[in-house]
Amino acid sequence: MSIRSMLPIAVAALAVAGAAAIAGPALAADDPPRTQYHEMHANCTVNHTLSDDPIVFPGLPGASHNHSFIGNPSVNANSTPQSLVGGATSCEDTLDASGYWFPTLLQRGVPLQPDKPTVYYKSAVRDYRTVKPFPAGFKLLVGDAKTPDVAHFTGNWQCTGYKGTDIPPSCPAGATLQVRLTAPSCWDGVHLDTADHKSHMAWPVSGVCPADHPVPLPMLEIKLPYPLKNGDTGGLAYASGASYTFHYDFMNGWDPARQSYLVQYCINGGRQCNGFGEDPKNP
Repeated sequence: MSIRSMLPIAVAALAVAGAAAIAGPALAADDPPRTQYHEMHANCTVNHTLSDDPIVFPGLPGASHNHSFIGNPSVNANSTPQSLVGGATSCEDTLDASGYWFPTLLQRGVPLQPDKPTVYYKSAVRDYRTVKPFPAGFKLLVGDAKTPDVAHFTGNWQCTGYKGTDIPPSCPAGATLQVRLTAPSCWDGVHLDTADHKSHMAWPVSGVCPADHPVPLPMLEIKLPYPLKNGDTGGLAYASGASYTFHYDFMNGWDPARQSYLVQYCINGGRQCNGFGEDPKNP
């Protein structure tokens, strides 16, 4: 066979090889690169307490059990997402003027405040690159003090040697008691709030958002570390009641451009960002 006659075969072979080279990475890109982290942190401090809840009892000062507030220090019964944006904050990121609040923990009737609360923004879907920022005006209640679903409580309490769904009977001396609670992360794409402050969100199924809640948003997870005296957990109760009534509220007060950047850089980018939006190990 002459060289001239072999050329069409060679060209065809190169074309197939080229197509395979293109198809390979394209197919592989359908699966997100493996990464241990895809999250950002809101590290904040408690700045005030009030018996207010602008999501559950808007415009009704004193209508709620007592809450501890982190983030925007101006949050009260009359707050709205629009009133928060551009305001002050007790979070490390100065452009996060969101309101976060939770029932105040009491020990024998005396308020006990957490040390360095953190709200994690994570991906709960398999493809972390698809997570979108919280929309402007967004509100959410995580958990429920009035009708707590004990069987499906998504939180836990931890101290050295203990992890469970209730406050432990005691902790070792010097230990810190932590409570964590995660939130559903799939949005219906329409409602910024609903009557129960929950139904606009749903849980992913096998790492994918369901068809009726198709938009993946950051999965919120709050961590509250409470310092204990000599490991004493006696007399602990939330202002809302028993341990399973623990809940928290989120009212979006982020600067939109800043939140969008952080979601893209930290969550979509497969990084573990600190409260300043930096990942020193993966810049």
